[in-house]
Amino acid sequence: MFKLIHTLAITSAAALALASVQAQAGTTGTSFAVTATVVNSCVVNSASAMAFGNYDVNLGAVTSTSAININCTKSDTYTIALNYGANGGSAANRIMANGTNLLDYNLFVDSGYANVWNSTCGSGMNCDGGTGAGPGVGNAQSYTVYGKIPAGQNVPAGSYSDTITVTVTF
Repeated sequence: MFKLIHTLAITSAAALALASVQAQAGTTGTSFAVTATVVNSCVVNSASAMAFGNYDVNLGAVTSTSAININCTKSDTYTIALNYGANGGSAANRIMANGTNLLDYNLFVDSGYANVWNSTCGSGMNCDGGTGAGPGVGNAQSYTVYGKIPAGQNVPAGSYSDTITVTVTF
């Protein structure tokens, strides 16, 4: 019987000691800041080729279009400029080349072919642009480039080409 009482006494003492440790437990904490900076960003997703097809020097002007698709950060304003090409063009005319033979053409902001698309944007310059809608296919913004080869150019038959660079400033 002595053994049983002794075991109960030890067990009761251990339970009291454990209860006193739990009674002394508490919590503490702190907080920390979480930050991020969203930067303005634009991506030119695509710029389709402009294929004028056949140009007959004895017929009228030939027109074509290209599409530029862009995604920019939501609410970010941007402008789109098109350079004057790889063959030494200007605002007056861009140039397609076939060796040393040159064929004039130009790119326009509007379907009426009145406003030449400039290589830089600013006051009085013809460019296009907008305000970003955010990333993703559903938010891509599309811009049409209108191209025109003037009628009656005295050039030899052959394939002519140029390369245009799209610049988005945001």
